[in-house]
Amino acid sequence: MSKMSRHTKLALLIAVLVLAVVPAAFAGLSNVGVSPDFNSVTTSNGFPQWYTDANGVTVDLPTPRPIGDGLTAPTMVYQPLTGASNAVALRAGFDTEAFYFNAKANPKGFQTAYGKIVMISGLEASYANLTPTEGQQVVFARIRIKAPVKVAGTYTLTHPWGSETINVTAADINSTNKGIFFTKDFGLNTGWNPAGAGWSPVAPPGGFYSVLQPGNTMSTFLRAVNPAPPAGWIGDGVTLSTVTGSPTGYNTVRLQGPDPNLDGKGHNFVETSLFVVSGHIPASTAVPLPLKVDRATSSSLGGTPNIDLFLTSKQGATVTVTAGGAALFTGAVTDPSGKFYQSFPGTATSITVAVTSADPGFTPATRTVPVVEYVNITSAAYSVAGNSLTVTATSGAAGATLNVAGFGDMTLAAGTYTLGPVTLTSPLPPSITVNSSAGGTDTAQVAITP
Repeated sequence: MSKMSRHTKLALLIAVLVLAVVPAAFAGLSNVGVSPDFNSVTTSNGFPQWYTDANGVTVDLPTPRPIGDGLTAPTMVYQPLTGASNAVALRAGFDTEAFYFNAKANPKGFQTAYGKIVMISGLEASYANLTPTEGQQVVFARIRIKAPVKVAGTYTLTHPWGSETINVTAADINSTNKGIFFTKDFGLNTGWNPAGAGWSPVAPPGGFYSVLQPGNTMSTFLRAVNPAPPAGWIGDGVTLSTVTGSPTGYNTVRLQGPDPNLDGKGHNFVETSLFVVSGHIPASTAVPLPLKVDRATSSSLGGTPNIDLFLTSKQGATVTVTAGGAALFTGAVTDPSGKFYQSFPGTATSITVAVTSADPGFTPATRTVPVVEYVNITSAAYSVAGNSLTVTATSGAAGATLNVAGFGDMTLAAGTYTLGPVTLTSPLPPSITVNSSAGGTDTAQVAITP
């Protein structure tokens, strides 16, 4: 099976053209389902879940892998994992590329008098640096044709989304491509913001949203008509069929040029209305709510055992915390950033955190996490005059034993653990670590005092 870019470099980024009035063929796709949790290594493949075209047709890229084997109908088109696939590829479920939508123009019967034409269009998930790498995820639209010709000059490629003018030189004809090798890509931007924006995707026109912008030629997905695709698919990825979906009504590919015998039958053009289409329709376009538990620790406020919960979700989400089936806390995320904090009574060593929303565009998300003892070094000071170290700390676990690594156990009095002053017999360390018998730990730099 042909792969669109396995052995070729991604084309240069096509500039986004924002126009006041844009023809339907160049309106871009209409919507994208980017879960705010899309960079989670446990719940996402690192790419948007789905895209919707200008006709309202939606195709997806399921987690943990595309559907099918790439050969047997129905199937999505993707590069399978190999023994050399890295951890990012394993998370995505494919190697360097997979397609939300893929259409090949009559792979067996579309040809010039000089050989087979390869004409492929698609919406592709890949990586800007051509290697599965976090932060390099991209989604872009591609139209590509490779056609052997013998006459130099200007050729016109007319396809379902418009037309392209292709100039062919003698050098092109004598190259390894033997004539036409044309690629039009749109949307080659990295797919997320790694500079402190958390789960927020890059805002339009960057990132996964680029293909929604005016200027993207591929504003719609072709859909198989005869024979019809199986339920839940716009094409089964294997069967040759007629199609619909062109925003201009032209569901054909035609190559025309200066060669009066381009087809070997006395015509200056070749064309086909048959395609092999692949695209899976999601059962739902809702995306999971974001849920990142930043910290779940035990503490004591006023002598009462408490759990301190820090998480990141979506403003307006309802947070419910349970342990062993018993409700511990219910609250709401109010901050626009999605940051949330609450301390509530509890002694559980593990909690289940769930977030829900009245917004039908989001489905609930749940995480079960351990509650870790909170150890806090309140002071770590070295006295130059006494050549001594004093350390104080607190613990969220009643009756825990705290130990300063390399120096010994701390003494508990009135809720505070203390070590020292300890006279140093070896060089002063730049930082110290306190470990607890209950599992908590903390590290702090040593302050220098007179």
